[in-house]
Amino acid sequence: MLPDDESLPDRGPETPNEWGVMVIIALTFSVLIGLELAKNFTVAKLSVPFFLISWVLLLVIHEFGHALAARFLGWQVDLVCIGTGKVRFRRRILGMPVEFRSIPISGFAQPRPADLISPQLKQCVIYAAGPGIELLLVAVIAAVLGPETMLHRSPEVWLVALQSFCAAAIFGAGFNLIPFPHQTRNGVAWSDGLGMILSWRIPTSAFAERISR
Repeated sequence: MLPDDESLPDRGPETPNEWGVMVIIALTFSVLIGLELAKNFTVAKLSVPFFLISWVLLLVIHEFGHALAARFLGWQVDLVCIGTGKVRFRRRILGMPVEFRSIPISGFAQPRPADLISPQLKQCVIYAAGPGIELLLVAVIAAVLGPETMLHRSPEVWLVALQSFCAAAIFGAGFNLIPFPHQTRNGVAWSDGLGMILSWRIPTSAFAERISR
């Protein structure tokens, strides 16, 4: 997901009470998952933790999909943020500033136009690149393994992991392609689907203003 021109995603827990509630919920959820896995264990039950792990990995892939598309189109990338909440550490990766935050549930990329050549089209492509790279990975995995193998219930741990990865990718991409606004403390951000639609309504003068800033 990309923020619009003025907004950033919501903050994460900051006060001790907020962190306490989050930790209690996370521990309870983890215990319930552990109990369910231990009860009549089968390899298929590993799909739940594999799905959660895949979600974090796909978050990184998704946001870098936005950022790399922007770089490919000649735009600058002011920031790539992985997670929400307090910034834990910062790095420069592939020449781009990247923040890693406390809760790896969502993130954003902040591209900035460097020219006024078809800016509406370029921004639409940048929005599409996040869910697009997730669906591309699913297509590659399905092409290599075959649709029948991907849909087959298997005792193989590696196959369950890949199936969970693909399920998380399809769910995440599908959710992000739904056109909806997202309220933040700084304004309204757009889902990738809504951004792809509204990019065409932004006047070129607005892109020029972003370049000047």
